Amino acid sequence: MNITLFGGSFNPPHLGHQIVINQAFELIPKIDELWLLPDYKHAFEKRKFFIDSKHRLTMTKMLENHKVKTNTCTFDNKMPGNTIFHITYLKEKYPQHQFSFLIGSDNLSTFHKWPKYQTLLKIMPFYIYPRSDYPFKPLYPNMHPLKHPLQIITNISSTVIRNRINKNLSTNHLLPEKIAKYIKKNQLYD
Repeated sequence: MNITLFGGSFNPPHLGHQIVINQAFELIPKIDELWLLPDYKHAFEKRKFFIDSKHRLTMTKMLENHKVKTNTCTFDNKMPGNTIFHITYLKEKYPQHQFSFLIGSDNLSTFHKWPKYQTLLKIMPFYIYPRSDYPFKPLYPNMHPLKHPLQIITNISSTVIRNRINKNLSTNHLLPEKIAKYIKKNQLYD
């Protein structure tokens, strides 16, 4: 099976993620399933904004459908947020699958800081989804920009959502309904 991995903090997962996921099935060749790969710990500074991991995992699973699954290897093994650990583990556990990785163009300027980024590029293709105000630069070998004239590109981000919640501003237009209810019920990001 051809599996595309979509990693991130999902803090919280939002409609921007849902839009990218839906369009991945239109734009990535031969994709069979997309596996959400939420970070247990983030490799960079974002970790100081993480809410309890059980909440992020629960909300991430709310994005699932018959072709979208959540892989919990980072949580099960308490892995640091380095993609090289994740993909090494997944390739050993699922040798029958072919993996690719989906990232937003906002990750390109810091991609060279990912541990063993050159190895990652050799072992799997990276599909790059455009983010508003983030060009497809720099592109490394084995990176493939996803472009289509009818593609939806947003600037929705978890940071904006957390800030809006903190300031008691509406996020109903930015979150799937069940995730919005979960956040409110558990008083997250207040």
